[in-house]
Amino acid sequence: MVEIRYGDQYEIADLAGQTITEARERFQAGFGIPDKARAHLNGSKVRGGAEFDTVLNDDDRLSFTVAKSKGAYLVGALLLALALTGGVFAFGFINATTSLSGSIVESNFADVYVSPEASTLTWSGYGFYKGAIDAGTDGTGLFDIAPYTSYTGDLVVSVSIANADQLAKRYRVFALKLDLINATDGTTIDINEDNVADPNADWVLLTLNNGTVDMFPDGSVDNMTIRVKNGFYITHIRPFGGWEGSASPDLICEIAQR
Repeated sequence: MVEIRYGDQYEIADLAGQTITEARERFQAGFGIPDKARAHLNGSKVRGGAEFDTVLNDDDRLSFTVAKSKGAYLVGALLLALALTGGVFAFGFINATTSLSGSIVESNFADVYVSPEASTLTWSGYGFYKGAIDAGTDGTGLFDIAPYTSYTGDLVVSVSIANADQLAKRYRVFALKLDLINATDGTTIDINEDNVADPNADWVLLTLNNGTVDMFPDGSVDNMTIRVKNGFYITHIRPFGGWEGSASPDLICEIAQR
């Protein structure tokens, strides 16, 4: 459970596993949290750009505060200065207008598609069984990502298991080893921000215990593919009444700017 607070309003809520952005959206209307309110996690200020990928854990303390304006103090100091100087104060016109030019590109900053290879990734298991998920020598593509050609910023690529509650009824352990490759030449892409593309280090493990994984490419590659390198699982003992839940994972891929 997570403690969330704004002003005198306070609640203990089941927010573990959600991001600060999701928590803000959930309580914004009820608590009246303004957009300019800054988040503090366990007493430390959270940068605005980090709210969307900062995940909350049990026993965390999340609060939102609005910085107090110094305008009243400045006005008071100005009036005091006028009193001390006999009211002599120079003034002039202080209003002006200008027009700024902005445009929105008729495209997303990146598009994501299900890879044609994804349907070839299959496996079969039995009750109380340890099995491997064979993705082939070169791995099997899951999602294809195409950043917009003029977008040169960094990305965060997130893959999540959408039906972990169903998988848990069949599997004790379930894991997929994922990496990100250049779809044109098949080379590994650096996703851990160490500036070295290493196939032995640049991968993440998606499991029932870790239902969302993030990868951090720099966005300079025109076409990328999220790939399953391999995987493994351990099933429960088959119940007398037959299986419940699902043996097939539902995966979601989300691309965001960072």
